[in-house]
Amino acid sequence: MLYTEKEKHEIERVKEVFAEHLRQSPDFELLWSDKVGYVWLAISIDPVYIDTGNWIESAAGLCYECLNDIALDVFGMTGNDHDFEDADPLELAEIKRRWKPYIGQLPEYAYLCDELLSRSK
Repeated sequence: MLYTEKEKHEIERVKEVFAEHLRQSPDFELLWSDKVGYVWLAISIDPVYIDTGNWIESAAGLCYECLNDIALDVFGMTGNDHDFEDADPLELAEIKRRWKPYIGQLPEYAYLCDELLSRSK
């Protein structure tokens, strides 16, 4: 199933806001498939492998994946091998700080931050 013109435009807008993050991240690749549309591939560089592929159904779905990846970067930076459930207040503050420039450009997706943060203590 491909996207309507409006859906594809909105995905492209989210993609543009996160362009630098998408380009720099070593942990995933966002690819276009003429068969299904956008696909988010979780990858590893050392050793090289492709873990999973998720279909990006919507702009909100892409935004969610990007916000989650930014949070995972923070957890990796702190050396903690955990997720939101075990995040400490300093990690949560850093995640919010890193999200701010993106959500400032995409305020209609701020609810996704709340969804992700609701998984914390």
